[in-house]
This record gives sequence, C-alpha cells and structure tokens, in this order.
Amino acid sequence: MSGLTARRTIGWCVGVAYAAAGARAMILRRLKSGARLPVVVHALPADELDRLLGWLEAHGVLDRLWLTFDDGWLSVGESVPVLEKYNVRAKVFIAPGETIRGRVWTSAAIGCGIPAKTWRGWYALCEADRYDRLFAAGGARAGRELLSVEEVVALSKHPLIEMENHTWSHLSAVHRPLPEVVDEVRRAQTMLAEWTGRAPGFLAWPFGRGNAALDRAAREMGLVPVYTRQGCEVPLCRNMAIEDVSFQENLGRVLGAWPKVGETL
Repeated sequence: MSGLTARRTIGWCVGVAYAAAGARAMILRRLKSGARLPVVVHALPADELDRLLGWLEAHGVLDRLWLTFDDGWLSVGESVPVLEKYNVRAKVFIAPGETIRGRVWTSAAIGCGIPAKTWRGWYALCEADRYDRLFAAGGARAGRELLSVEEVVALSKHPLIEMENHTWSHLSAVHRPLPEVVDEVRRAQTMLAEWTGRAPGFLAWPFGRGNAALDRAAREMGLVPVYTRQGCEVPLCRNMAIEDVSFQENLGRVLGAWPKVGETL
C-alpha cells in the first residue's frame, strides 16, 4: 500500500472514529451557538474546497466560517467559482517577494530535494542568505506555483477576496531580529497597498510562528496578527485543510479533531 493510499485510509478511519465519538456534533453545537470556524488553506484543490464548504452549508454553519488562503498559490484563482457558489469571503495572505519570484522558498527547497532538516536550518538566515543557499543547492528551477503580480492585482478587485500581509519574504519571524521583521512587514504593506489600492489590515506570521513582541509590533503598525497553527487573538486560525489527503482527514482538521503534523508552507 502506497504512503498516500495508507494516509487516505487512515484519514477515513480516524474521521469515522471521531464522528462516532460525537466530536463533530459537539463542535457543530459550538458553532451554532456563535463560535467561529477558522479554516486555513494553502493549495487545496477547488473540488475539495467545494466539498468542505458544501458540508458546512449542509450543517447550517457556513456563516461561522473564517476562510484564509496562505501564500497565494495558483489554486486560489481556481477556487474563486467555489467562493462565488457559496458566497464565502476569503482573505489571501501574500508575501510579495515570493509572489515576484513565483515560489515559496520552502516549497522550492522541497521541490529540488533538499532535506527538511537542511532547509529548516535556514530559518535563522536573512533573505539573501536563504536564497544563496537555495540557488547553490539547485533550488532556482523554473516554474511558477504562486499567483503572479497581475493575478494578485486582478483578484484583489473581487468583492469576496481581500489581500493581506504575510511578510515580504515568508521569513520565520521568531528567528530573525525584530527590526528586520518590522522592515519586512512594512515593505510588504507598502507593496500590497501599491498593487491593490488597499492597505492590509491583517498579518499572518509565516509558519504560524510569532510571539508577544512581534504581535505588539504588528499592532503598532495597525495590523491584527493571526496564526495558522496556534491561536493568538480573534479571529483565530487554528485549523488547516490540505491537499492530497482524504476528505475525512480534511474534515477532521477543519473540525479540530486531527492532530497537526509537519510544517506548513
């Protein structure tokens, strides 16, 4: 049995197990009583997003959804008809430096076979040094996996989509000096305002990693800091739907009944 097939099988079993245990019913009750449901998406295929939103609509909790897309992958554009179908708003967190390059640096590292233990060691490097290492390792291969600048501009005009701040170069903020992080956030803020005609109001820390000092700095810049892997302040972004896994696993993630594994991109 392949790893992906095994994961899908396990996802189905765990999803069914949690449903049988009443986890879904409990969370649905919380949502219907007024709780919010944050769902973080990266490159989730449009048909899978459709299934998730359809399930939430069928259970009467779609209006409790707070949907965000991290990084601005090409699949965001493919998801627009799904958002229109359900009349769901979404925030797209953009790192302009990566948008210009066309790839998230971690994804580029993975794509050219750099081991995770190696590229995770680059968290502590500045932007220039990260890319020096990446290029030296052959990570500068052609191909775009993120929206282009023109696509970001076009999508920003859609009434259901707002572009938000994800730092300039998708740096790991907790590993870099505060002044550098502040400069990255301001640089991204300026560029996104120039591209879209609107200054972002939210900042999602890359990798879901921040701290109290970073959050204070974000607020001083007029931004609400949010996290993709842990709660900070309302709205919370604790859940994540991902590609290449079963619908049951994604449902478990969305409902908080699946342990978070690995790193987000």
